[in-house]
Amino acid sequence: MNWEEYVRRVTPYVPGEQPKDPDVIKLNTNENPYPPCPAVWNVIRDFNAGVLRRYPDPEVSILTDALAEYYNVRSDQVFVGVGSDDVLAMSFLTFFNSQKPVLFPDITYSFYPVWCELFGIPYECRPLDDNFKVKAEDYSGDNGGIVIANPNAPTGIELPQSEIETIIKNNPDSVCIVDEAYADFGKEMWINTAIC
Repeated sequence: MNWEEYVRRVTPYVPGEQPKDPDVIKLNTNENPYPPCPAVWNVIRDFNAGVLRRYPDPEVSILTDALAEYYNVRSDQVFVGVGSDDVLAMSFLTFFNSQKPVLFPDITYSFYPVWCELFGIPYECRPLDDNFKVKAEDYSGDNGGIVIANPNAPTGIELPQSEIETIIKNNPDSVCIVDEAYADFGKEMWINTAIC
């Protein structure tokens, strides 16, 4: 057998234009027109670069414990990754293992289909309405999971918390990922990527 038969072929993620003009700020890639605050500069200036020779704490204990304390949850309820794409990749690999399709909007963060194709996860894209809004009613029934960016990318349109709650309630047997959202569902809080 030829090893190439087992190579996954996916359409790669295509990043948006990177302007060469140093005066252009790309808000959709989280660029900031302002320098770090003075407190950050102080930390950077006083940072002991010698610690970089050591392998970092794999559990990121200081950060996870601080987040858990701040949001009044247990440390084992906090997952920290190397950026949101890492958290999403780990979530897709962990939670989307059935033969049922994962549902997400047809116009949304373009990495979702890339992860699905790379990991061999079936998926279906649900169309936005005429005003480019996610239709909560399209996210119920038999599925292998749901991923909603909120506010949706690239439209920037936010789905109200009540509609997110409706999607979650209508899918008690599915993992629902709310990406880049801040929500307060009763006693539980999620920031950035919420897994419900």
